[in-house]
Amino acid sequence: MPKLPNPLLEKAILKAALALLSRRGVPALTMRAVARAAGTTTPTLYQRFADRDAILQAICEDARQRLAKELERAPSLESACHRYLLFSQKHPHEYELLMRTGWHDAAASGYQGPVFLAAKAQIRKQFPGKPAQQVSLLLQLWCLVHGAASLLIAAQHHGDGGEDIVKACDAACKTLLTRR
Repeated sequence: MPKLPNPLLEKAILKAALALLSRRGVPALTMRAVARAAGTTTPTLYQRFADRDAILQAICEDARQRLAKELERAPSLESACHRYLLFSQKHPHEYELLMRTGWHDAAASGYQGPVFLAAKAQIRKQFPGKPAQQVSLLLQLWCLVHGAASLLIAAQHHGDGGEDIVKACDAACKTLLTRR
């Protein structure tokens, strides 16, 4: 009797890939290592994902969705900024992967993915008004929080918890939002 395909295998593969990424970063994600970690074979892995980039893209999409949910759950824009920063701190490899996959290009081209839409909704709640001003505020906050996230991740790579960076970013966000 032929073996039936496991419908949960794709989830297991992504979970294994995410665990490898979290522990050792993008270089650890080889098709062979992911297959081994997922308890499957490399040919079976290729049946589910065309290549390593397809796995990285799936991880990126999952990270985008989780980050967007964090922003959506925030009770205020200030809290959303803090949650964004904490996401980068808790998931540095995923955050770096998100940044490598062209968020800057997406922002320039007008792409409005889940994180952008969640942040935009937070801004509209707190600062109803002209859309151009809302987009300007969104870009200002993104530059601020993304810069702090990058510094925070670098601090973590050097053994620093980055608490000062988090406090400084929170204070800067508060100042920027208070001046509106």
